[in-house]
Amino acid sequence: MAATHADEGSDPIRAARAALRVERRRVVDEREAFRAFRGRVSSIPSEDGSVGPSDAASPDAFGGGALGGATPDPGTVRASPGSRLVAVRDAYRATVMSVPHYAEEYDDTYERSVAEEFGPELAYALTRTDCFRGAYKRSLLSAVETAIEEREAFIDALESETESVERVGSRLEPIRTEIGAIDDELGGDDAEAASVGFGALDACRTRIGALREDCDRIAARRQRVLADHERRLALGDELDLPGYCYQDLDVTYPVLAAVGAVGDKIDGLRERIERAMARAR
Repeated sequence: MAATHADEGSDPIRAARAALRVERRRVVDEREAFRAFRGRVSSIPSEDGSVGPSDAASPDAFGGGALGGATPDPGTVRASPGSRLVAVRDAYRATVMSVPHYAEEYDDTYERSVAEEFGPELAYALTRTDCFRGAYKRSLLSAVETAIEEREAFIDALESETESVERVGSRLEPIRTEIGAIDDELGGDDAEAASVGFGALDACRTRIGALREDCDRIAARRQRVLADHERRLALGDELDLPGYCYQDLDVTYPVLAAVGAVGDKIDGLRERIERAMARAR
């Protein structure tokens, strides 16, 4: 689930929307691919019915104790051409590795991909042993289920993020409109603004103050949404949802950048009003 998106012009809200659309499509594709893979694995009989459920996580169930707790270096698949491990590999390549964005985002070999998705021990069992044991199948189906659940959780987070982006965009629009209206009332320069009169300027300053408060509330709510994403998702110690989804945009936090840009316009307009009020006294 890596992000690769292009910015859409200079509007950070529009760019965020586009990035989220692409990311959601890709995560949905991955979820559906893992579901298809799960179905194929379920239909592949194991080659050893003697391994008990408790053996699924033991070192012996994953090709013996040769791992020694270290990450194996995946190599050539040792399974014979007729082994059902080959059927697992072919199913994985036909589903998970066949999503439209796979080469662009991952471009991993089968060995590296299963190690990344399912962990080094299960990857060792799938790529360095010679038969598809019952323990392998149970562990693999469990790992696939986890991969599906992770994608579903991420889709939920993307939908929440999309709602937040849309909410901020809709709330900023009337603020921008009001800023433009006040700017028009003030005219082209400080002298023209002063001619509006002290009382009218004071009223404009009050309106600007209300807009600033609205902006601050929007920013505070946005921060709460980001904190909620961080609680719900585990994307890495140094990566949050915006950092992941918007890494290829001009700014990492496009929504806050949009709010900040509107806030800067408000502050600039307030300064202009106060200069005009000083001249109008």
